[in-house]
Amino acid sequence: MTKDLHSPDNATLIEFPCDYKLKAMGHNTEEFIELVFEITQRYAPEVSRETIEVKGSNGKKFISVNITFYATCIEQIHGIYGDLKKHPMCLMTL
Repeated sequence: MTKDLHSPDNATLIEFPCDYKLKAMGHNTEEFIELVFEITQRYAPEVSRETIEVKGSNGKKFISVNITFYATCIEQIHGIYGDLKKHPMCLMTL
């Protein structure tokens, strides 16, 4: 059985506040990049577009979007991952 490390009922090993790098995967579109940024910005309003890193898959059909932001609590991280997981454009999060 796999354990969902992003669910609110799991204790965290992260020491807050800290710089946190999230990763989301989806189809290679500008809309997906914007989605990940907007969801992150809901919970971390100070996040900057300059922190976005995008990597394409070998076939360029998919991308991973990495955004580093200043995390102040585990609920902030759970909120971002929860919203990403609910969205149909997001295929996977790490």
